[in-house]
Amino acid sequence: MDSRQILKSLTTKYRNNHKKSEQFFKKACRYQIRGGSHNLRLFSPFPFYVQECSGSKIKDIDGHTYIDFWQGHFANILGHNPQFVIKTLVEYFKKGQGLATGFPDPHQADLAELILTQLKTDKIRFTTSGTLASMYGVMLAKAFTNRKLVMKVGGGWHGAQPYLLKGISVYDQGFNRIESAGLPDEIEAMIIITRFNDKEDLEEKFRVFGDQIACLIIEPFLGAGGFIFADQGYLQKARELTSQYGSILIFDEVVSGFRFHPGGVQTLYGIQPDLTILGKAIGGGMPVSAVAGRQEIMALCSPNIKIKGKVKFEGGTFSAHPASMLAGATFLKYLIIHASEIYPRLGQMGDMLRTEIEKIFSHYGFNVKCTGYGLPIIKHSSCVGVQFLRREIGQVKYADQVWNPEITDIEMREKLFKLTMLEEGFNIFHGYGAVSGAHTEEEIQFSIDAVEKIAKKWNKLNIHQPIKSP
Repeated sequence: MDSRQILKSLTTKYRNNHKKSEQFFKKACRYQIRGGSHNLRLFSPFPFYVQECSGSKIKDIDGHTYIDFWQGHFANILGHNPQFVIKTLVEYFKKGQGLATGFPDPHQADLAELILTQLKTDKIRFTTSGTLASMYGVMLAKAFTNRKLVMKVGGGWHGAQPYLLKGISVYDQGFNRIESAGLPDEIEAMIIITRFNDKEDLEEKFRVFGDQIACLIIEPFLGAGGFIFADQGYLQKARELTSQYGSILIFDEVVSGFRFHPGGVQTLYGIQPDLTILGKAIGGGMPVSAVAGRQEIMALCSPNIKIKGKVKFEGGTFSAHPASMLAGATFLKYLIIHASEIYPRLGQMGDMLRTEIEKIFSHYGFNVKCTGYGLPIIKHSSCVGVQFLRREIGQVKYADQVWNPEITDIEMREKLFKLTMLEEGFNIFHGYGAVSGAHTEEEIQFSIDAVEKIAKKWNKLNIHQPIKSP
């Protein structure tokens, strides 16, 4: 049976089982573009609408309960609505405090100290989204170096900001396309794409453009690009080349920050970037992001800097929002104190999922590799991507392997597998997702059992035959 027929059948079942969500979606579409404000949440045919989220589970308005592996875009390391954070916020609001005031308060200094201590860097400034933080980081780098070009890796996602909207997930003989309208024509030439985990390509790009490059921005753990860790030698080469050519090295740790240990993965690699972009986990479930880094670069957003060199990094009305700062500080303190309990357990469950999923699909004749595997220096990886491959590949380590439709069956991963897992009671994203501290070993096993049920069914239906290259 053709996979499209299965997808059509799954879509029909989904519609029949989510009547209330469909009604809400139709209503939302009267007021919002395709009924929402974040495209990743608006999967086809329509998203289910959530009534309650707690720990590992979500319940929708149609009465379905799912074990969730997306967990707040991977921000919720300890699951949805951890009660120790909720309790702290409730007590704060009961005192009549917590809404925006426009004034600094002690909580932001607490959060700043926690982050800077863990990253071992100089200064930090808060804003409200990873998109804004990455934009400000690039602006700081451009101002500091007085250069125009920005280098990023193909498959790297740094938010919808103009300096980096090229080479994200559209693969057409390479990651070389601007992926948004509404940008100045000259922006395409200002963004240089290099291949993730490819030292030779990195060296070549610096040889050609090095003295024009303001910054190289890299996710040391590629998130949307496929859940792939950077090779240590690759990051070391990035540090060497940026230093050699006078460029700023920026690590985007929006996904990886505090995900694999209580800090950035940069400390596990032993590589110090000039600037770090943070988000997701540092807010404890509230909207917080930040740029942190070297004193002399961060100083460019000071009101005391002369106007020519000043970067207008104002952060926004809701930057360092008091309740967000309190939630973030509460959450990170917990992660730091309980690190030896939290991270090894997450890593063990992540390993179990990756190993068993590969084993199951292989048994039923599918060419599947999981991404998210750690490195010798990064032992506690809780992220799992499931890649349905059209070719034989020993290890998935490049973003183009994940987003090139000739190598990976993207529709199988993003649509068919997602809807099938939903039918089994699991919400997954980009091939699976991330384990949280709220997931139990029993729930992990249930999800593995669901994968076996699916693989067995697909095998009988003969819906996926991988194309193997020599």
